[in-house]
Amino acid sequence: MNNYAVRVATLADAAGVSAVLAASYPTLMESAYDKAVLDRALELITKAQPALLESGRFYIAESQDELVVGCGGWSIERPGDGLVEAKRAYIRHFVTHPEWTNRGIGRAIYGQCESDARSAGITSFDCYSSLNAEGFYCALGFVRTRRIDLEIAPKVNLPSVLMRLQF
Repeated sequence: MNNYAVRVATLADAAGVSAVLAASYPTLMESAYDKAVLDRALELITKAQPALLESGRFYIAESQDELVVGCGGWSIERPGDGLVEAKRAYIRHFVTHPEWTNRGIGRAIYGQCESDARSAGITSFDCYSSLNAEGFYCALGFVRTRRIDLEIAPKVNLPSVLMRLQF
């Protein structure tokens, strides 16, 4: 039995999303990244993105105590430049709280994303995966396209993996 529920996030969830990002990324990413790289990136990636929260395409997993224990979503706009391509969407800001991993939270959120994207006519997802999350996305059926340096701010690059899933 799951002791969490997945629902569409709203702007009112910003603090909870930021809290789960801040609790998760430093712990889950530390084995895959040099400390100096991670220190520069964490300030930028541990904050909820209002545009995602307001999109209707971003979800949270909430515990019975109303604690945000996971989040993730999708957009039709490519991160960084906003380019829109027919039938393609982008997986965005996925994370599970380190104390809640291996409970199916990420898979449940992903399932909601794929179901909603299919309903919207999307036939593929691209994902800019962190190095530590590549295995998770592979388990969902994503295929590694290539390794990239993802520019998350001027002069702040995060080594990542571009992955794709056709459905």
